[in-house]
Amino acid sequence: MRGKKGPNDFRVRAYNSKTQIGLQPKHAHFAIDFYGKLCANKEKALNVLMAIIEVWHGKSIEETLLKYKEKCEGLPGYDLEYILNTMKWILEQEDVNFKGRSQKRQIELDKICSSQNVITPKNREGSQLAIALLCDIANGTHPVEAFIKARLRI
Repeated sequence: MRGKKGPNDFRVRAYNSKTQIGLQPKHAHFAIDFYGKLCANKEKALNVLMAIIEVWHGKSIEETLLKYKEKCEGLPGYDLEYILNTMKWILEQEDVNFKGRSQKRQIELDKICSSQNVITPKNREGSQLAIALLCDIANGTHPVEAFIKARLRI
């Protein structure tokens, strides 16, 4: 049911260890952050996207951080460790909450992802929407337009 949590649904909440203030991170936070990174340095920002993809494909956060941390240094916004830890949970949440989509919509998402050479892992179709959103922004689509195209509320 849209807007209601089912028996296996969950929401992600991140806490700042210093202030103990909690935040429920959303796709919009990471889409806007990614766009800012792209504007600052496209090459480094694309490394952030690749790091997210590797975690989405099951690589450990620790291993991914070792590979990408230096490649992403100096970018504005969220640091890579926060992005990977939080996105891992958000993507898992999307898979748990996923109820299916039309074949036409699935083809659209596959096309957007493939434009960045991203293949959707088995049983990750729910989280593919969030990944496709980031890929669309990487392709040059403004975040607002990408959200509208993805049919996500901002």
